[in-house]
Amino acid sequence: MYHFKKKAIWLPMKKPLVYKSEHEPFLYGNIAKRDVIVTISRKAISSLATVLFSVPFATSLQAQQPAVDTTLRLQEVIVTGSRAKRPLTKSPGSIDIVSPVILHNSPAQSVDDILSMLSGVNTTRSDGMSTMHTNVSIRGLAGDEQGRTLVLFDGIPLNTSDEGSVNWNSIHVDNIQRIEVFKGPGSSLYGNNAMGGVINIISKKPISPFSLNAAGSYGSLNTWKSNLGLSSRISKQLAFFLSGYYNQSDGFNNIPDSLRSTPDYSVARFMKEGGVYGKILFTPAPLFNVDIAYDLYQDKRGEGEKIKAPEGEYRHFNHHRTQGRFYGAKKHFSYNLALYFQRQDYFKLDERLKGEAYQHFDVKSDRGDWGAILHLRFTGKHNDFAVGGEFKNGSIDGGDHYVTSSDVVLNKGTMNIFSVFLQDELSFLHDKFWLQLAIRYDNALFHKGWFEAKGENVTDFNNYNGQLKSNRWEHFSPRAALRYNPHRSISLYLSYSQGFRASILDDLCRSGWMWVGPKIANPDLGPEQIDNYEIGGTFRLVKNFSISPSFYYAKGKDFLYYIATGEKLWGKRDIFQRQNISKVEVKGLETDIDYHPAQGWNININYSYNDPRIKEFREKPELNDKRLTYAPKHQVKGSILWTGRIVDLMVRGRYKTKQYTSEDNSTSIPGFSVWDAQVSKWLFRHTLYVGGEIINIFDNRHMNTKDYMSAGRLMNIKLAININR
Repeated sequence: MYHFKKKAIWLPMKKPLVYKSEHEPFLYGNIAKRDVIVTISRKAISSLATVLFSVPFATSLQAQQPAVDTTLRLQEVIVTGSRAKRPLTKSPGSIDIVSPVILHNSPAQSVDDILSMLSGVNTTRSDGMSTMHTNVSIRGLAGDEQGRTLVLFDGIPLNTSDEGSVNWNSIHVDNIQRIEVFKGPGSSLYGNNAMGGVINIISKKPISPFSLNAAGSYGSLNTWKSNLGLSSRISKQLAFFLSGYYNQSDGFNNIPDSLRSTPDYSVARFMKEGGVYGKILFTPAPLFNVDIAYDLYQDKRGEGEKIKAPEGEYRHFNHHRTQGRFYGAKKHFSYNLALYFQRQDYFKLDERLKGEAYQHFDVKSDRGDWGAILHLRFTGKHNDFAVGGEFKNGSIDGGDHYVTSSDVVLNKGTMNIFSVFLQDELSFLHDKFWLQLAIRYDNALFHKGWFEAKGENVTDFNNYNGQLKSNRWEHFSPRAALRYNPHRSISLYLSYSQGFRASILDDLCRSGWMWVGPKIANPDLGPEQIDNYEIGGTFRLVKNFSISPSFYYAKGKDFLYYIATGEKLWGKRDIFQRQNISKVEVKGLETDIDYHPAQGWNININYSYNDPRIKEFREKPELNDKRLTYAPKHQVKGSILWTGRIVDLMVRGRYKTKQYTSEDNSTSIPGFSVWDAQVSKWLFRHTLYVGGEIINIFDNRHMNTKDYMSAGRLMNIKLAININR
């Protein structure tokens, strides 16, 4: 089965494998097969149109093959929309699916790079594998903040409480089976961070009695990548999955000449990273099953500046993630209990020159998140009722420790969130109508806040030393949505949902420097909120051709922005503080077109229009009607996949318009287009894989953030061995 985004194309395959799990109740056949994506720039739309209309003639030799029936795509089963297995015909919302074929055959260097191809999704990765911090945002809710989009791994949150961030580098493609992307607020089920949408990354499960795969690749910038995986379905009750990888690259200097304040100290950003992931699955009885997983990730990434330190400035993550799931079902009852623990030990070596004075300090932050999620479900003839609860504890213990002086800056804080949720799903008229009603209550407590600055270089922050005020807030998140299926080729939905995002610990308890300059903590911050109204559907206009439009309108309030406090640092620099002070409005549409002109061909084009604006900002009226940062107004993307007997070919491209990088819209980065391609071939009955990819074919050295330039054209070759018994 090949599927990408709301669609599923069924092709005849040898030896279909029935694969069942809590997350993926699908039929997969010969998983070694591949798909392909292509994306389109505005200037290239005419070229793509030519391809679309010429493909049927170019593939006339395959005309005798049976056509693909795209009506089956709505039977695709997903779990993210309701925390349970549901076909898209019973999921009233916009949900995209990234299949195993797309994951393993995209000309991309990271998971977030693959997600960048989806309509309504924007990413900030600009310098390939060297990027330390990437944000993935949905529907224009400020792409410079990951905290407005919730990211899950097997249904368990990855966003840290300290920054709301996700370390995308720690998520390895070879550990992933598929990805589901739920667009629009998902707070009625998932609570905090699910304001713009939910990205659920679903891990691989063992299928064969024995499976071994190994891969290695080499490419531009002296980049080496290697991975090794082993899995086994030992018996019906016991299985395990184990994988490891190591990557390194010399990197490149991604700071444009015009932005280099110290050109003599500017160097390439190197990268070294590796990880180990393991999972055990024990399924002794229908009512009792256990999955236990552990993920370790470590890296070291250069910051592009070297003064005196042997390797220059660099950042390092030591990332541990442990999670366990207990689940089962009997007759009309099912349950799922998840326990998780995540810890990020973050380190940064920072060196700088102030005039002729050299300063060196180390940033150390220990970020911890742990919690539990309980989900109970009762299924009737015409309804499906669910109730559950969640507890999450997030903490930060960080500081700047000076090496060239005795100065030190410390910050601590803890956030506890307790939640309960209810959901009922009702079907009418032989499942032509599917109604979803849900509500969630969240109660959050910020406490144990502490800030301390000691030393001659940080005396201006001494006024903020001491214990910080505790703060509690609560929020209700409702949702009402309806799916209507009048015909096997038509499916429509209508929804209202509310989302929210709690403030991050960094804003609540840390005083220091941000991109605006010096800032002080604000423990009184409350959550952001947004109300979203949406209508959409999928239409099969003619055989092998479908279109899936979505229209949405959202109103937000209490959005967080930096405000000058009136105080000055060194008597001249404004000191800022985050506050809940603005209202926003978001209007947009997304349209996906799928076309399957012949057997083995899959063409997708999608277009996104997004207009997020500040509507009321009393403290800064000059920002009224300004667009949110890192939210391109137009995006055009497309994909072409050909799986042939000779080779498998993927070509993709994407175009997005300019993005504002400042809140007053005074600075921006221009729009750009990028084209990528990959060609691959499995040999000896899918035992040996040979592939090559070109990323950024036309060497477009674009800017995807205000500070960093892309690497330009990158080429890579890959060899892999796959053994299944």
